[in-house]
Amino acid sequence: MGDVIEMQKLSAIKGQTSRLLIYCRAIQGLKTFPLDQTLAEQLIQVRPKRRSLRLETYFNKLLAEFPDDCAIQDFDVMFNPDYQVDVLKILIEARKHKRFQVIWPGKYENGKLTYSLETYPDYKVYDIEDYDVTCIV
Repeated sequence: MGDVIEMQKLSAIKGQTSRLLIYCRAIQGLKTFPLDQTLAEQLIQVRPKRRSLRLETYFNKLLAEFPDDCAIQDFDVMFNPDYQVDVLKILIEARKHKRFQVIWPGKYENGKLTYSLETYPDYKVYDIEDYDVTCIV
């Protein structure tokens, strides 16, 4: 399901796709909006056992404050292993209601997006074939 395109070909599809665009490297000149601090401040006010349930709601409320077609970055708090959520799925669901793009906080390699390192508890691997996304490399 997922696609990979090169940065040079982005202009051909941008604005014509309903898919979540995931930039796999930093992009100069792209206005980005960080989420970590504000999202963490909201989650810290909730009892630890309820944070997983509130994460998506708080993320969507925060995203609604940003302009359409914005690029978000710094959403590492969502990968907290205690939350046990599929971060990529949350991003894709949010895209159905708000147009935005993502600067991926990890790596892309061989059809997979990774977050963190294998030796850390927050390590995640996402096979893009399982998700309705377009990765820009």
